[in-house]
Amino acid sequence: MTNLSHVVQDERTARMLLSMTVEPEDAVTGRLLGELGAFELLRLAERDDAVPGLSAVDAQVWRAQFERSDARTLGQRIVDAERAGIGTLIPGDGEWPSALDDLGDRRPYVLWTRGTTSFLARPLDDLVTITAARAATSYGEHVAAELASDLANAERIVVAGGAYGIEGAAHRAALASDGDTIAVVANGVDRPYPIGHRELLERVADLGLLVSEVPPGAVPTRHRFIARARLMAALSTATVVVEAGARSGSMKVAE
Repeated sequence: MTNLSHVVQDERTARMLLSMTVEPEDAVTGRLLGELGAFELLRLAERDDAVPGLSAVDAQVWRAQFERSDARTLGQRIVDAERAGIGTLIPGDGEWPSALDDLGDRRPYVLWTRGTTSFLARPLDDLVTITAARAATSYGEHVAAELASDLANAERIVVAGGAYGIEGAAHRAALASDGDTIAVVANGVDRPYPIGHRELLERVADLGLLVSEVPPGAVPTRHRFIARARLMAALSTATVVVEAGARSGSMKVAE
């Protein structure tokens, strides 16, 4: 087995590898990342030293995530992503959205991006999140489109998740008004999801910004959708839930 730390060149590549290895919003990883940094975290994961704050059994469970036999393959994935024009942002970068730092231990390890990353450096008041149920009514989609169009005309950035229904309507309206929009996705920025929104999401990447905390090639899962909610909320000054059931995932963004 090749150690992950042998593939790492710096803090950026360490965080990229971390996102390929550990699921988002892992409480132990988030805490240790804040205390040690990504490079030292990977080294700790490969040693038998005590892990601060964990029992020996819990430390063994945490380290199991890093037992990979394909570390060199992960390194090649980083190279392939860079060649494909996929960017990354980490804390300390000029365009890293400082609002994400308010998440503390729940802060993403890295952001993978396609498009205009300068949007993330805009004042927080310039960004508004629009979300709601995928199974939307035609009236809900109409309202979402009007909201997004008005926000675009007011030079605000519309943040949504690229999903069917309300979010798709918001992205389309923002683009139709020559406005700016960001799609926060729960999968790799290189594989648009849902597939029926491929053309729309490619337009967002060309004219706006696609952003994800999971690496290129990653597929969406329930956990990743739930974890994404905190990013959609933290990236903007306000969240509008146009319509949603009481148990809708959109309500996670409001929470």
